[in-house]
Amino acid sequence: MEIRPLKVRDIEGVRNLEVSCIREYFGEVLENKWEELPEDWKDGLGASSRKHFKAYLDSGLSFVAVEDDEVVGFIFAQMLHNICDEENLLWIENMGVHPYFRRNAIAYKLLRECVRKGREMGATVAHSMIQGDNVPSIMLHKKLGFFMDRREVALLDLRDENLRL
Repeated sequence: MEIRPLKVRDIEGVRNLEVSCIREYFGEVLENKWEELPEDWKDGLGASSRKHFKAYLDSGLSFVAVEDDEVVGFIFAQMLHNICDEENLLWIENMGVHPYFRRNAIAYKLLRECVRKGREMGATVAHSMIQGDNVPSIMLHKKLGFFMDRREVALLDLRDENLRL
């Protein structure tokens, strides 16, 4: 399994996986069935949508996990400037791993590489939104040293010289 920067050729595989992960999550929290939701609304969901993909591709902070030329995991992130009193904030938008490949440290490797690269590019803080009921994601972020604020926002101070990535 390889962790590498997101490339244009990944768009179909990463889109399919992201939509699958979104659909999995919505299946647990929405009263509506996925099939009943408007197509144009579903098409706009996620960082891999036509409207958002290029920004994450160009950021240099989005990565995929690839096994046998198939995208099995992803993380979408970008640098935001002058937000929350931070000159450079690493904004982690979304991440996911194919269900078959979960519990193999893929998400950990994706998140670690994203944070490492963000720090290298000058980010002083990493910001990641987490659903309060997503215990595996909460534990993953804590494993890397993120501070949890009301279990909805995970923050990591990248200025910490003792941080090991």
